[in-house]
Amino acid sequence: MRSAKRGFRSFRRHPSSNLVVVLLLFVCLTFSLSMLAVKLAADSQTETVKERVGNYGEIRSSSGFMMSTFEQEREKSEAERTREARGMSEEEELEERAKTLVPEELADAFSRDPYIITYDKVLTSGVTMPGMENVELSSMLNLSREIREGAAASGITESTFVFEGNTNGASASEFLNGNKKLISGSYYTYADYREGNTVVLIEKNLAEENELVVGDTVTATISGEKGKDAELELEIVGVYETVEAERQSQGGSFATFNPAGNKFFAPLSVVQVLNNTPGYVELGSYYFDNVDHTGDLQQAFIDRTGGSDQYEFVTDFTEYEIISDPLQKVGKTSVIGLAGALGACALIILLAMAIIVGGRTRELGVLKAIGATDRQVIMQYAVEVICICLVSIILATGATALISQKIGDWLLSGSEITQVQEEEEDSGAAAMMSRLTERNLYKEGGLFASPVGEAEDAELDVVYQGDMLLYGILILLGISLLGMAIPVAWITRLRPARVLSME
Repeated sequence: MRSAKRGFRSFRRHPSSNLVVVLLLFVCLTFSLSMLAVKLAADSQTETVKERVGNYGEIRSSSGFMMSTFEQEREKSEAERTREARGMSEEEELEERAKTLVPEELADAFSRDPYIITYDKVLTSGVTMPGMENVELSSMLNLSREIREGAAASGITESTFVFEGNTNGASASEFLNGNKKLISGSYYTYADYREGNTVVLIEKNLAEENELVVGDTVTATISGEKGKDAELELEIVGVYETVEAERQSQGGSFATFNPAGNKFFAPLSVVQVLNNTPGYVELGSYYFDNVDHTGDLQQAFIDRTGGSDQYEFVTDFTEYEIISDPLQKVGKTSVIGLAGALGACALIILLAMAIIVGGRTRELGVLKAIGATDRQVIMQYAVEVICICLVSIILATGATALISQKIGDWLLSGSEITQVQEEEEDSGAAAMMSRLTERNLYKEGGLFASPVGEAEDAELDVVYQGDMLLYGILILLGISLLGMAIPVAWITRLRPARVLSME
């Protein structure tokens, strides 16, 4: 106890020399704790990103297979197509219609993987609605004769509308992401899908133009069928509107508006009937638990499909990389900064204690000459070292809370600039072809639709957490123990008689 008191008095008796050491340690410790806070925040934000991005995937026909199928069909003459169609059985006709689709049983089987949390099945189809006009399509068909001829060859008319089917209306991507919202009636349910109930959701403007309300029925034509059997009555159970935004001319603010829409939503089983492709879907849509299992799911998909290139499993891992890469770079940079700052702290405390102990050689000799043990003298200097480090880390802790967010923002901005430069460099022919053949994920708000909104940016919220106090204590102990290395080595080798004889 007496040694501890002497150490505290010694700390107070040398304010000038101790102040220099405290200030140097304060600067290095502030930087160390700031880097540590940024590292913890980057890791925490990365884990948060993993919970909402990178954990979505789809099974669908591969782009390469669809392209090769298109090339094969284009090379056939109309006579060849007619001859092939006449010689087909019903099973072969179904296989021909569904050759760019995914078997529903494959989508269901993949959903049983233990990493899959929830899934959906989706099918879109062009369906003829007698007595109704697709205004947007009609305008396109009037542009040129080539467009009209191409549309006619594909069976597209002014009465063709897009039907999108899934297992539950409320879980359709465009309703989930807020791009569309129900304004009257109700969604179709999973029970409607299972039972094949002929219900449909219609767009608000389209309903008003045709004087349709919830409870009315509309007639749709089944693809490839003729006569009375080709008609299917659909009951309108809900009306939705599209939510889009445009910048107002004054003030720079945004206003929402509802553009005219020509899209129907119906249970998947109904769209399968209308498309005349029972047992097939356009894609299987899956949410899994974590982006870390992307590789496992890719391997499970390969095993289940036998490595066939007809289908592909695509995820939003690229989106995850775009968001998380700056955060991970910040984390790595902060580790380097933390190591450098702690190294500087170690060097400062070692040099400071060497100077302090070296300047008090006579004091040490006297203490040992009057009977003080090595342990008592070491304890005195241990208390002095702890006082120096304690003051430094208390000041550094307060400063860290003020500047760590600014340091984090600065590091993040540097990482984002680097990423943009890397993206600009990747602008060759291969990158251009990749953009041309890319198909948007259903998660973004509809098949082959433009992405909704802008890409999410990386964010770094440096919060001074309770863990920082624990890390600060550990750093304090580490520096204090390191600082004691010089006094311990010096004191244990010191001989009182030799020191006093030199006076």
